[in-house]
Amino acid sequence: MISIIVPVFNEELRIDQSISNLLDTLKKLDEQWELITVDDGSTDRSHEILNEIAKQNERLKVVSYSINKGRGKALRVGFSHARGDIIVTTEADSSWGDEIIFLLIEKLRENPNYDFVIASPHLEGGGYKNVPYHRSFLSKYGNKILRKAFANKITMATGMTRCYKGKIIKSLLLESDGKEIHLEILSKLLILGYHPVEIPAVLEWKKDIKGKKRKSSFKAKKLIASHILFSFTELPWLLFGSIGYLFIGVGIFLGIITQLHHLLYGYNPSQPQFVNPILIALLIIVGLQIILVNFIAIQNKKTYGEIIKLQKELIELKEKNTLKGN
Repeated sequence: MISIIVPVFNEELRIDQSISNLLDTLKKLDEQWELITVDDGSTDRSHEILNEIAKQNERLKVVSYSINKGRGKALRVGFSHARGDIIVTTEADSSWGDEIIFLLIEKLRENPNYDFVIASPHLEGGGYKNVPYHRSFLSKYGNKILRKAFANKITMATGMTRCYKGKIIKSLLLESDGKEIHLEILSKLLILGYHPVEIPAVLEWKKDIKGKKRKSSFKAKKLIASHILFSFTELPWLLFGSIGYLFIGVGIFLGIITQLHHLLYGYNPSQPQFVNPILIALLIIVGLQIILVNFIAIQNKKTYGEIIKLQKELIELKEKNTLKGN
């Protein structure tokens, strides 16, 4: 079975058309499927509209809760309700196109070594259409930084449109409520040794049914800060290592300049020093201390990885015991 999870929050202007179109598209699947919409505390008519559509289609499951928690919460709830051996997550406004679901599933089945598939606008053949420049700019260069943090070739670490083997995504103990969940999922799957693959895709911002320009709930400062923090956590070297070596480098450079000054102009203890030796020593000592913190952070990262593996084993053991009990 294929499970498609779609988080929804205040999409009343588009949800009727987009979900109805998606249901029509999914009828082309030659196997069992279910569409799970998770209403993340919408304050408009989104939930009412979804219920009306569900009355006409038994394969649409509407899950909801009253208070908005964030995309991460919606996805975690969706995963808990999904029954499929393949789970697809995508946007409520069909901004990636409905056919992307077939492409993701096809790619996952193409090679048994693939464990999850990511739709990326940053590959050749992908791109952005009608997306504000600042959004596409932040996505492109933000993902370049994250790519270094993850130390792999993934070009779209922040996107939701993905396809997972159901068993592996449900084996994760996920905690994020916000959009950081995409990074959390990616980090934990890579720690556990699962293999990703990407496909090119076009992200298109569409107008709503009344022709109004799409409004964005994107909170740039908050998201950028959280993603930068995640990068430092994922690869401590980005923060502690670079700063530590910078301090040491500046200290050594000032020391060399000071010695050259003494050689050229002589050394006079009664005169003020060209550069205070205490400053040079402090720069080098502080740099060494920061590098030491970097090594500690790396060890913490390894410990975190072991905890993730242990959590996975405990979840799998719990599932086995549940099946035996049934």
